[in-house]
Amino acid sequence: MPFVERQGYRIHYRCFGAEDAPPLLLVMGLGMGADAWETLPVKLADRFRVITLDNRGVGESSPSPGGFRIRDLADDAASVLDAARVGSASVFGISMGGMIAQELVLRYPERVRSLVLGATFGSHLRSRKPSPGVARDLLLVGLLARRGAPLQRLLVSEAFIAGNRARFDLWLSGIRPAPRSAVRRQLVAIALHEAEAGLYHLKTPTLVISGDQDRLVPVENSRRLSRIIPRARLVELPGAGHAFPFERPVETIRALIQHCLSAEVRAAG
Repeated sequence: MPFVERQGYRIHYRCFGAEDAPPLLLVMGLGMGADAWETLPVKLADRFRVITLDNRGVGESSPSPGGFRIRDLADDAASVLDAARVGSASVFGISMGGMIAQELVLRYPERVRSLVLGATFGSHLRSRKPSPGVARDLLLVGLLARRGAPLQRLLVSEAFIAGNRARFDLWLSGIRPAPRSAVRRQLVAIALHEAEAGLYHLKTPTLVISGDQDRLVPVENSRRLSRIIPRARLVELPGAGHAFPFERPVETIRALIQHCLSAEVRAAG
């Protein structure tokens, strides 16, 4: 297993696809390792050299000695690109991973060819918050490690779970539970996230994508990002919840291919 050795901890990463294909970094969200992408990296490997990582403290990555901010997780992602010998890549981050992607492009603009921000926001302070019931579910999942119905309500739409409960349960069973201490630290980092000031001046081609039935990070946050980021394009997936790459993999892959490869063509031109 490849690891990046950091100061007092290490980050696990994996690569899929041909080394000469356009690179694409996938960054997962709160409390989940790269196994939550399910089959997405393999399917994208037909077109990209896909790189995934486990954020510190989850999956195969070890926890850091102290607390951290989102920008520190972006530094971890940059170190993974270094280890994979990738100078620059397209970056797709979902939820907290979208916040990491924002900090990555703001701190290392030369390393991000194109940006895809999924189900995320640029500022916790200015974000549209979930309903009290959803906030309660987040508390149960994040702090008390309740994975059943509360996690289901956070991640997928009611319509999806009604017809795909067995598939959801199988997906969830393949995701390693994160230690509560790691989730608490990530929640603190999310609460301190503030990147909007830099996003107003972003020059990187950006796609913002969200399910319009997202209860955890309401779609209004994606709409706000698409207004803030110059020339950003917004895609809303009707009926999809927070974990839209799992619910709607075909549409997600299509959007990633169109956006990232178009950016490659424009850069080459």
